[in-house]
Amino acid sequence: MGFFYTPLPLWVSIGAWVAAAGLLALAVLRRPFKRLQDATLQHVWLAIIVAISVLWASNAWLEDGPVMHLLGATLFVTLFDWALALVAMAAVSGIAAVVFDAAWQGIALTFLVYGAMPVGISSLLQRASLAWLPRNLFVFIAIQGFVSPAVAVALASAVAIGFHVGLAGGSPKIIIPAGYALSVLLLALGEAWFTGMSTALIAVYKPTWVTTNDVRRYRLGGPRT
Repeated sequence: MGFFYTPLPLWVSIGAWVAAAGLLALAVLRRPFKRLQDATLQHVWLAIIVAISVLWASNAWLEDGPVMHLLGATLFVTLFDWALALVAMAAVSGIAAVVFDAAWQGIALTFLVYGAMPVGISSLLQRASLAWLPRNLFVFIAIQGFVSPAVAVALASAVAIGFHVGLAGGSPKIIIPAGYALSVLLLALGEAWFTGMSTALIAVYKPTWVTTNDVRRYRLGGPRT
């Protein structure tokens, strides 16, 4: 599961924990929990954490090397913005670590690569779409629901395999499994389908759950309550 069972040098483990702590501190300083003042949104946030934790538990090992699984980070960003998404992905990483009885060394790096990085990529793509693309429901669902998660998974998978290669002394022939690119493509399509369908359903039926944007901007329904 991520880097839970990957032998890591001590300096890598400590550096990852320092970086993870810094990112979470930055997220908490943004006072993200004010978005959860509504009880319904609290329940939605917690429910998605549980659902994504289950997705993380459904993983595939590629020749005892990289691990492939759905991430779910983009959905958090779409609904709650990057700060709450970071906290949520940290919670997902912690739950997965407990479930898989992982050692402490790989938890922070797993969070950074499979949690924080997809959150950052999705947040950047969200802001780019706001700045440069038409503001309508179709574009919102297409970019946030389908394009952003696929890109996030692809880049996270590339960084993950890069770490594995680096830890193996820079020998990609030994670490990169055959068909890794095809596996990443299929995973990206699965992530896009899962996040896209969830985004479309939420945007149409529960637009007030999309706290990152004014519903009037995307014509997602009536005024917020």
